[in-house]
Amino acid sequence: MSARLRWLIALTPVFPPLAGLSLYFLRCWRRLGRPAGLIALFYLATQLLAAALTPNPALSLPLSALRSAYVLSLILLGACLGDRRWLRWLLPGMALVFATALLTSLLVYGPHFYARRLLHPYYTTSALGITAATAVWILLDYKRASPWLRGLLGLLALAVLMLSGSRGAIASLAAGALAAAVAGGRDFALALGAGGFFLGLRYLQLRLAGWAAEFHRMFSLNPSGRQEVWQRAWKAFASHPWGGVGPYQLGPWLNPQLRSLEPWEGAAALGLRLPGWAASLQGAWLIAHNTLLQALGETGVVGAAGYLALLALVGYAAVRSREPLFVAIFFGFVTMGLVDNPMAVPSLHFAEVFWVAGGMALARSGLAVPLEQGLAVDQDQPGPDPL
Repeated sequence: MSARLRWLIALTPVFPPLAGLSLYFLRCWRRLGRPAGLIALFYLATQLLAAALTPNPALSLPLSALRSAYVLSLILLGACLGDRRWLRWLLPGMALVFATALLTSLLVYGPHFYARRLLHPYYTTSALGITAATAVWILLDYKRASPWLRGLLGLLALAVLMLSGSRGAIASLAAGALAAAVAGGRDFALALGAGGFFLGLRYLQLRLAGWAAEFHRMFSLNPSGRQEVWQRAWKAFASHPWGGVGPYQLGPWLNPQLRSLEPWEGAAALGLRLPGWAASLQGAWLIAHNTLLQALGETGVVGAAGYLALLALVGYAAVRSREPLFVAIFFGFVTMGLVDNPMAVPSLHFAEVFWVAGGMALARSGLAVPLEQGLAVDQDQPGPDPL
């Protein structure tokens, strides 16, 4: 199983639906310790109760059950693996995503693509940014990797982060690296210096190309229209304060004029179109650009209470584990959650990484039992290093 699992992890950034296989690990519920298990049950109960209080419980209940089961399965997967080294197998897939983004941008914009924000057939700029930040954290923790490969992939990830132009992801990298450095990860302080160096290079690139305004946007406090989205999300919550409007049903509230579907910018630039059946999703992919507002809008006070309890558990486990990588992932994602929703599932693999890392932190902190302890179902080992 170990070899197959390594390949599945490596391919997940390229083919995100593979993360759905984590549902298999729901059978490992007993791996959670009593406190963690009670909080997980509280999370599940609040999500289902909130769904019953929505305007359309017949739709909300199955969606809530599926999403809650998926989140808990990801945590259980991480708890069963228990070792942060498994996350290193994401790097080959991440590198392929980065290369695809650079190639797509080159094909669409030409040789001066570096003056524009990166494009990818199915990754948004924010998704590329948080993926790059996560890759940097993993590489900083990956001290046994070949220095050349570690350095080259780190430079590639930082370049993609800057070219993505995602302010939330840049802030996420800085906050995560700073928190990890405080937790004892001295190498994570390097990310702050390297990030500042690349920001300087990015400024020179944009200034020479006459796009200095784009650099100023990256450091502007202008929410870029998010304030309207936040107001609409709050209106949805105010209209249904106890149970919210339901999972994946916030889209029409955020964009009442939604009439047709448009593919991501990168896909549109390549001439790709969404299939007709996607019209039935009714904006399920639209988010409130704030983790708390998303929870309140979709699940109301009841569901948000359970969601915040689960987040608190993951954060406590990350800090208690004393693993800088888990600390970086938690605080980095929470920081980006102020202007985005990087923990929402399903995603293009990055939200799944957050919850799996949370499960690993539970095991590392003694709040869950990894497979190699107790009555193991399988004896999984990370195997050879991917780099």
